[in-house]
Amino acid sequence: MFSFSQLANTNKSPHLKDSLKTKQLWFAAQILPGSGQIYNKQYWKAAAFYTGMGSMLYMGINTNKTYKLYLSDYNKLNPASSNRDFYKKLYLKEKQTRNLYLAGAGVFYLASVVDALVVYNKNEHSPAAATILSTVIPGAGQVYNRKLWKVPVIYGGISTLCFLVDWNNRGYVRFKRALRQYPDDEFNGLRTEAEIKLYRDIYRKNRDICIAGLIGVYVLNIIDANVDAHFYDWNVNDDLSFHVEPTIINNNFASTAYAQPAFGLNCTFNF
Repeated sequence: MFSFSQLANTNKSPHLKDSLKTKQLWFAAQILPGSGQIYNKQYWKAAAFYTGMGSMLYMGINTNKTYKLYLSDYNKLNPASSNRDFYKKLYLKEKQTRNLYLAGAGVFYLASVVDALVVYNKNEHSPAAATILSTVIPGAGQVYNRKLWKVPVIYGGISTLCFLVDWNNRGYVRFKRALRQYPDDEFNGLRTEAEIKLYRDIYRKNRDICIAGLIGVYVLNIIDANVDAHFYDWNVNDDLSFHVEPTIINNNFASTAYAQPAFGLNCTFNF
């Protein structure tokens, strides 16, 4: 008589924290930056993030005032004035500096959200955290899953598609303008109205396809992070075995025709 049992060798650690709590923490960290650090009892980090965001916003606002001042002076100048190029360089420089400060404030904000999620789940690997990280910053979930080789693939696809979207959009705008100005367009009659319309439609179609591809890469990045996180602790070793050993089967499990315990073989599968 044979008795079969299957033993699954799953060394997967239990998920101690509910993924719902991770999502709630993410939501709170977005609404009130620093709340995640306070929940994690890392108060000094909350102060550091607020200092970084505050200083970046303060300098960005001041730089924006200077930018508007130079722009106003530029607009007041006579078109024939020799100072126009000088003031144009000034206001463009202040504009770029302002954008850098505002971008820095955004970096501090995103860093506060990411830090809150990673620290909260430091003792376990959370699929919810990996999913949220890749939603906030593409590739961040892959870094969290320690699949670093996927990050260049993701950003390679995103950067390529961004370039294609921009290139096709510039072509679309160019031919759209030419169609509006026809026959006094930049081609000076070298292209017919039908040709201009055809090129405009081709560029618009290609731009829309590239935008759809960009969205697809972003969504796949999120799905990939979620799937990898679920299998992060999954035992995928090659320890496959089959054991056969003699055993005594209690008469409660034997046929009712037997009054004594039955002898048999126990087959065990390890996978």
